[in-house]
Amino acid sequence: MAKGINTSRMRFRLEFGKDEPTGKINPNTGQKMRDFVPKFKKWAGIWTLSQSDTINLAGANIRDAVVFFVRHNSNITSDYLIRKGDKIYKITSIAYDDGLTTDGFDLITCQRSEVNHG
Repeated sequence: MAKGINTSRMRFRLEFGKDEPTGKINPNTGQKMRDFVPKFKKWAGIWTLSQSDTINLAGANIRDAVVFFVRHNSNITSDYLIRKGDKIYKITSIAYDDGLTTDGFDLITCQRSEVNHG
């Protein structure tokens, strides 16, 4: 989707993972606990949203949106959650690059997510 992004803007690592059972039992409820389980990491940067992008996302009921850019990777799907620091984000859409050149990047639109710990 995006070409020619300056790679020096890729200043942090994102963890891509899923909300899976941990094998632990919640002592208060007796229910099995779930938590973010990382699968792989990617270098990333934050894509700045324009005002019209923000309005369009708000119209789609997506609030507090953030867009990350990563090197093109067709293995990234909306089934994954993203963890940046202590915050977890749900992927709402991915604008994949065509992958024809080595300078391609994917734009991943996310919104903050609450992970249910059981």
